[in-house]
Amino acid sequence: MARKRVYLIRHGKTPGNALRKYIGRGTDEALSPEGMEEAERCRRLTDSMQDFQQDALRVCASPMIRALQTAGILFDRPVTAIRALEEMDFGLFEGKEEKELSKLSSWQSWVDGGCMGQVPGGENLDGFIDRSYAGFLEALGDKALDETIAIVCHGGTIMAVLSRLTGEPYFSFMVHNLCGYRLDLETEDENIHLVSYDRFGGGDPA
Repeated sequence: MARKRVYLIRHGKTPGNALRKYIGRGTDEALSPEGMEEAERCRRLTDSMQDFQQDALRVCASPMIRALQTAGILFDRPVTAIRALEEMDFGLFEGKEEKELSKLSSWQSWVDGGCMGQVPGGENLDGFIDRSYAGFLEALGDKALDETIAIVCHGGTIMAVLSRLTGEPYFSFMVHNLCGYRLDLETEDENIHLVSYDRFGGGDPA
């Protein structure tokens, strides 16, 4: 049985995050100047990641520019992009603020349903969780290897993966930009056992 430590890290702040817009799979925006500065200050995270294993740290990321930029700032090593780690597709809601969306009956119906249903032109939560977890499994790679892996992705992706691993509600795992979770796993063949998980950083996202 192998041991893996996985860091799930939400990307740095973007202009849309600062305005609290729905920034998902359909908006490939770069980090804001503030987001880049904050990511530079967070480089110290890489030191603690090296403590678990002497093997070289492996880095995976969503292919969206905000995640790749963040990974490039935090880690001085190659980054493997995994498409399934992209943020949720918010369809009709993409790029809009809540005050704009409050005028749409489709948005209100989606919210009244606990944000679980189908987003017009986008994804539903169950499908998004399935996709995100598939991306997580791809990032884990060879389950027979002991290693430390950093995955730089999105707030929704992190919530999806933790929800699937723990069985807890999706919205229990909301995090700020450049925050996330440290997971300790035991893996063997197709079996994945979550030994422990700890949050680093804050809670409700921008």
